[in-house]
Amino acid sequence: MKVYKHGDSLVTEINETRIHKGAISFWNLGQAGILMKGREEDGLICIDPYLSNSIEQANPETEFKRAFPPVLPPSMLENADAILITHEHDDHLDFATLREVGQNKVVVPAPLVSMVQSETGNENIVAAKANESLHIKGFQVTPFPAAHTDYQVDVNGDHLYLGYGLEVNGVRLFHSGDTIVTPELIEKIIEFKPHVVFLPINGGDYFRASREIVGNMSFREAAEFSVTVDADLVIPIHYDLFPNNRDNPAYFVDYLFNHYPNKKFHMMAPGERFIYHL
Repeated sequence: MKVYKHGDSLVTEINETRIHKGAISFWNLGQAGILMKGREEDGLICIDPYLSNSIEQANPETEFKRAFPPVLPPSMLENADAILITHEHDDHLDFATLREVGQNKVVVPAPLVSMVQSETGNENIVAAKANESLHIKGFQVTPFPAAHTDYQVDVNGDHLYLGYGLEVNGVRLFHSGDTIVTPELIEKIIEFKPHVVFLPINGGDYFRASREIVGNMSFREAAEFSVTVDADLVIPIHYDLFPNNRDNPAYFVDYLFNHYPNKKFHMMAPGERFIYHL
């Protein structure tokens, strides 16, 4: 499978993209990876980049085989102002990617800080705690608890799975990470009032769970969630990279068409840029 744009041409596009008031640009890196850029003073933030073949390299017999190559070499994230990690699964927390970004700021759920420092040698690791906002240049980042497939906390009460609400240049975006739908999540995100939501649509089932593949929102749940929280635009994620853990995105489109035909959505190709305006 080819990607829409990759490598030097993608980096050039990222560097040359200029954003004005009330807008945000973002790029699809595959799986749950999203790169966001506001105005020059707002900076550049990346969420959950899996830009290597580390899963296959660690276990050649794994069923998790990439359907397409990384759209960027990990070293090309050196100019990012921060990398946000939602949880410790290898397709979200990829040490092979993080080792290539030097001492860039990396934000991880608080229980993972020591492990990430040890594995990467990066001392610039920031603890993310639920509902405690961080400021990264022009971005205000608010971590929200995620349930993958339930809420898990450490001995200090800090959540192991997070989603992130981001406010920049007047735009509010929510990246759920891996999660199912819960009443608590709905309540939090309604209060956040996102313009754009990035939601997994690969779902889960008994047979994947029996192979220790943890479930997510289904296409139906993601569609209903986006409507319930009144997001202006929904971007489905977490369905493109691994053929063994996906659901057909056409089901998502069909469900919206039949139940919410006026709901805005966009299916992003790997390496594609999208510019959202209020």
